Amino acid sequence: MESYIKSLHRLAESYRRAEAEIVRAYFDKPRNKKDHVHWLKAQAFKEYSAIKPLLKILASFYSRLDGEVDRHDFEEIAEKLAEETKHARLVVDLLEEIGGKRLTPRDLTWLPEDKKLARVRARYSRTFAALLHGSKTPSEKEMRRRDEELERAAVTLTEGGGGALYEVCRRLKRAKIERKIAAAFTEIHLDEVEHKNVGARNLAKLVRSREDYERAAEIIQQVSSQRLRMRNEQFGFPLSEEKVRELKRRCRRSVKGH
Repeated sequence: MESYIKSLHRLAESYRRAEAEIVRAYFDKPRNKKDHVHWLKAQAFKEYSAIKPLLKILASFYSRLDGEVDRHDFEEIAEKLAEETKHARLVVDLLEEIGGKRLTPRDLTWLPEDKKLARVRARYSRTFAALLHGSKTPSEKEMRRRDEELERAAVTLTEGGGGALYEVCRRLKRAKIERKIAAAFTEIHLDEVEHKNVGARNLAKLVRSREDYERAAEIIQQVSSQRLRMRNEQFGFPLSEEKVRELKRRCRRSVKGH
C-alpha cells in the first residue's frame, strides 16, 4: 500500500506545482490595483462562503453535544469555522485596503469555473462541496456519513491546491501591494498546508487495495484539473488554454504506468 500512497502524493504534488505555475505567471507581469481586486474578490468569496453552513451545523450540533453529537466532531467543525472566518477577514481586509472602499459579501465574486469546481466536487461528496462553497447547508445525516471516507479524504487532499496560491503569494516582495498580499497570505498558508496533511493522513489509512488507489487517483485528477481551470480564470487567464492542457497532461504523466 505504501507505493500507492506515494503515487497519490506525487500526483497531488504535480497539480500543486502546476497551480503555482499559473499564479506565478500572473505575478510575472506588472499588475495594477484593478487586476488585484479582480482575483481577490474571487478568493474572498471562496474563503467567505463556508462560514454560513458551518454556523448552521454548529448551532444544530450544540443542542445534542455529548449525546448524539460527539465532542470531537463538534470541535472539528468549530475549528474549521474559526479558520474560514480568519481567512475571510484577512482577504476582505486586504481587498478594502487595496480597493479603498467598504465591501459586503454581496460584492464578492463566484466565477464560472469555480462553480464548475463545486459541481465536480459534488460528484464525490455533496457534503464537502457544500461546505467549501457555501452553496447549501449539509444535513446532519450527510455530515455523519461514513461511506464517503475515501472520497472525502481525496477531496481534502486537493483543498487549497496544496497551498499553491498561498505559497506563491507569501513570497511576493517587489511592490508595496505585493508585500501587503504576502503578509495576509502567509497567515493563511499554514492552515491550508495542514488541510493537505489531513487528507494525506486519512488516505494512508483508507487506501487498502488497487481499487481504492484508482478511485482516489481519479478524484484527485478530476478535482485538481478543474482547479487549474478555476485558478487560470481567477487570475485573468495568464496562461493559454493550450498551456493549461499541457499542465494537465504533465500531471497525469506523473503517475502513468503505476
